[in-house]
Parts: sequence; structure tokens; C-alpha cells
Amino acid sequence: MKKRFLNKWIFVGIIFLFIGINIVQSSSIPLSKLPIISSKNTLYVGGIGTNNFSKIQNAIENASDGFTVFVYDDSSPYYENLEISKSIILLGENKNSTIIDGSGKKEVIFLSANNIVIKDFSIMNSSANSSGILIYKYANYVEISKNIIKDNCRGIFLYNPGYHMIYPFGKNLGPNENYIENNFILNNTMGISLYGSNNNKIRRNWIENNNYGISISRGDYPTAPPSYGNRITKNVFIGNNKSAFDECNNRWISNYWDDWIGLKYKIFRFLPYRIPGSFRFLSNLDWFPAKNPIEIV
Repeated sequence: MKKRFLNKWIFVGIIFLFIGINIVQSSSIPLSKLPIISSKNTLYVGGIGTNNFSKIQNAIENASDGFTVFVYDDSSPYYENLEISKSIILLGENKNSTIIDGSGKKEVIFLSANNIVIKDFSIMNSSANSSGILIYKYANYVEISKNIIKDNCRGIFLYNPGYHMIYPFGKNLGPNENYIENNFILNNTMGISLYGSNNNKIRRNWIENNNYGISISRGDYPTAPPSYGNRITKNVFIGNNKSAFDECNNRWISNYWDDWIGLKYKIFRFLPYRIPGSFRFLSNLDWFPAKNPIEIV
């Protein structure tokens, strides 16, 4: 009896081992054009089969809150100007080869909802006075990561017009608490611009060859909200006409500045890097600038 029981479990074990081997073998087959996200709540662009669209905007319009729109690079570049007013993930196959080109018409991507993720795209060619990505008004908790954003007027613009704003209990209203990380911001008039936007995290971005690397302002209207409480950390500023401008009160921490005097003269490495724009004493100083640029992936 014991022997029969043991043989039974050996047989079951062999069956599971066989199934496991087949799974491993099937997963080793190159599936470069199959979706990397498997979910009934995922729509696809530029591929074939069910839930696939030829235009990114069409997929966005058919998505609901919580959906993912995955964009293949086979049909790239996508000559579109996108509007996103729902909480979705927009995911490209490869940031170098999945291109959204605005063709010089208005914003390339316009965001007006909370909890949006934009990841793994090249985003380029806004109009002469628009943005690669515009995060508008009350669009909070947006994540922009691992993109190449180039050849726009403003690369990323966090914008609150402000003329209609009310401040309940001193609270500053949107767009707030957005997350911008691991992007390459290249060849824009302004790399990243904040206008009435608070408590955002701008971290580990490579910001190169822009007229302004980062510009932060409170706006022109009397009721316009300020841009306070933003944390700008471990970014790389190289080859910009002006690295940064900040007329509000924000935290600049351990960024690499190619025009910092401490790089040219080691004797001055105890000095902080001063961000112009505010006349407040000891405001907008990067006290510990990085001595070497970090790697951005």
C-alpha cells in the first residue's frame, strides 16, 4: 500500500515537472511583438488581433479608468496630438523607437485627469508655443518616466492658469504631487516648466541643450497659486543656455550642474549652486551639487 501511494505521488510529480518544462520552453521563444502586459483591461496600438487600434487616440477613447494602452513601435512614428482625460497607463514598447510626433500642432500630449502614467516614448515636435506633455490644472499624481522628450517649446509643462483660483484654508490647488523621473529632456526651449504647481518630485532626469533646463514661476495673475514645495533632486544639467530659474521656494538637492564653479576650481567645492530667480536670502540653493553626472536609464 505504501509503495502504491509513493508511486502515485511520483507520477503526479513527473506530470507537474513536464508541464513546468513546457512553460519554460514556451517562454524562451522570442515574443517581441506580444504584449508585455496580459490583462483584459489592456488595449493595444500598432499590432494585430483583438483590442488593437491603429491610432493611439482611438485606444484612449475606448479605454476606461484603470486601463493600460500599450503601443508597439512597428507603426511608429505616430503623428498624433493626444488628449487624456481619464486615469490610464500609456506605455510604449521602447522609448527610442516608439515615437509620438506632434507635427508642430499644439501639445503633443494633453493631460487633464489624476493618476495617469506616461512611460517609454519619444515625444517630440509640439507647436512653437506648446508642450511635449502638458499637465493641466487639477491633474495630480501623474507619473512621467523613462521617456525622451525633445524638440518642443516646453518639454514638460505643469500648468495652472490660476486666475479663477480659490484657496480654501490656504491650500494650493493643482497640478500637484506629480512624479517626473528618468527622462531625457533634450533640445527644448524650456526643458521642464512649472507654473502654479506644488509638491512635485523631479528626479534623475538628463536635461541637456535646452534654452532653460527647469523654470519655476508663480504666474502673473493676483490669484495665481505659487509653485512651492517641489523637490528637484539628482538631475543632470548639461549644455543648457540657462540651467534653471526659480522665483518661488523649492528644494534643489544634489543635482549635477555643468556650470557650477566647484567643477572648474576644486577650492570652491564647499560653495552651493545658486538658482537665480528669487531675492530671498539663502533660498533656492543646491548645497551639495553632484561632482559627476549620474547614469540615467
